[in-house]
Amino acid sequence: MNKLLLSTAVTAVLFAGQAMAVPVGTLALNANGSPNVTDAYNKTVKEIWISGSSAATPFVEKSIAADCTGNIYKYSNSTSDFTWICDSSIAASTINIVHKRDSGGSITGAQSALGTNPTYWQAASFTNTTCATATTSNGVTVVPCTPTGATAAAHAGDINLADVDGAQFESIPNGHVVGAAGTTATALATQIFGVVVNTRLYAAMQVASVAAGKIASTCIGGITPGASSFTMPTDNTDACMPSLTTEQIAAIAGKGRATDWWNLYFGGADNTAQSLAGVQYANDQPANTDIHYCSRTAGSGTLAAFNIKFENQCFTGNEALSTNATQLIGAETDSTSGGQKVVHAMSGSGDLENCLIGLNQGALQGTFTPYPSGVTGFRWAFGIMGLDRNNTVAKNYRFIKIDGFAPTAANVAAGKYKFWAELVNLTSSSAPLTTNPLALDILANLGSAPQITALNVTHPFGLSGFLGTATNVNYLPTFDTAISPGTLINGAFDAARPVNPFTHAAAGGSSLNHCRMPSIPGGMRAIPAF
Repeated sequence: MNKLLLSTAVTAVLFAGQAMAVPVGTLALNANGSPNVTDAYNKTVKEIWISGSSAATPFVEKSIAADCTGNIYKYSNSTSDFTWICDSSIAASTINIVHKRDSGGSITGAQSALGTNPTYWQAASFTNTTCATATTSNGVTVVPCTPTGATAAAHAGDINLADVDGAQFESIPNGHVVGAAGTTATALATQIFGVVVNTRLYAAMQVASVAAGKIASTCIGGITPGASSFTMPTDNTDACMPSLTTEQIAAIAGKGRATDWWNLYFGGADNTAQSLAGVQYANDQPANTDIHYCSRTAGSGTLAAFNIKFENQCFTGNEALSTNATQLIGAETDSTSGGQKVVHAMSGSGDLENCLIGLNQGALQGTFTPYPSGVTGFRWAFGIMGLDRNNTVAKNYRFIKIDGFAPTAANVAAGKYKFWAELVNLTSSSAPLTTNPLALDILANLGSAPQITALNVTHPFGLSGFLGTATNVNYLPTFDTAISPGTLINGAFDAARPVNPFTHAAAGGSSLNHCRMPSIPGGMRAIPAF
């Protein structure tokens, strides 16, 4: 695996006094091929603990991998506890051990910053472990391992991640964190979020979009709307993506708002023909057209960012949100098809994926059971997800456009796509900035625009995932320079150095608040062209 190098100066500071030769075979293995953790602790170990933001976990994993050489052993249980063990690629004869706690999402990072330590696996308890064949996901190859009988203990976090600033957790229903507004949020990167639908709903939306003249008929393979049978169309290229407006999404998500997928229209001269009901195939209609919402539990930064953008969370007197305080798999209780909104509040992004896929197939998916006993069949469902997931479209859900724009890094940088937030590291008097050299290096990886270039993923509709932040002067984009008055400069997106020129920080570059309208920082910087 290629090492994504930091600058020589940064690396020298982080690992001062250590030789820079790349170690070979420092990590000893057991007879079954699993790491010998007991032996590892008898050597030089750099061990850190990361809390919060389950949406950013694939991105964090890539930043961890950037500091590894040889095999990366990844321990996990479902979607909440992770530990990575590898030989260090930046410190000779050193073994990296990185723990991450996903459960609860970003609110766990806020709590950790305020001194409520999450529980993490204890790597020393990995004594009865089996490992499988190496797998690759989102550009990172790991050897998956399952520890048996692993123990956990509370530990202070070296890095406390959140998808929004701490102040947003003060107003989350049933997710209140006293004092969170007093935390300091340091922006690391721009995290792009998207609205996703399971593939059966995506196919229906494509058909309706073709009937409305929004996308070409070739997007669904020339299939005739209303036919008795069909092959499911799932083209996820930019030209073939269905789109919903901000207002439609707010209606679909909002409590007390739309409950029936049949009432979703896609415009055109004859609206009757462009609703999901008017053009859907007879053999692929759900038995119940209730709107199923694969959401997140209160405390999720992804959910907080969504509620800010679509549910007016920043304003007093806003409507109640369609969410639950704890993980809940909602059940259809109204006998009328389309008579209710069913909210499935999931504790992590991996759980949310299981929700979308489980509803798409009408069967158990991971820990997600779609319905009560006796209820069968698939359902149409939507949810919210970070763009560093499912770029290979191997899983049964797809991203859609919002207000006509695909969730790409270029569209964010141009100010056209609005569903994004700064991924932040939260610190406070209880958890000041870490001095752990491995943690500092991973923070540098997360906040480095050149490394983001190598860590981003390409979807069928374009490059997406993360961008550098406008407030980090260490990697200003090529267009972000002082210009002469009257000079016309197109603030074009630079894929080789992806930076978001907009920020939720104050004009002086401080006081990050996601309820603030994003804008460019102060100074003579080019305003992106539309």
